[in-house]
Amino acid sequence: MAWTNTLEILGWMTTKVRPGVSDDEFVNLAKENKYVVVSLDRKLLSRCRVMGIPAVDLGLEVQAKIVHESLEKIITSHERA
Repeated sequence: MAWTNTLEILGWMTTKVRPGVSDDEFVNLAKENKYVVVSLDRKLLSRCRVMGIPAVDLGLEVQAKIVHESLEKIITSHERA
């Protein structure tokens, strides 16, 4: 299941941008529609932030932090057992 479907299940409205849309078109679309951009693309995320478009980074650093926190919880719970 794609993460966009998961967000929809959690009550968020999502919009996928069709392949081939330029960054210019994408940023303008996001700005006009007051979208929050969720992406792995650091260049695009940076551009959104400069233009005042809220953005969520799904990059490897963010994913690594989530894995790290999950591993710490698992190890802590096993140490208590």
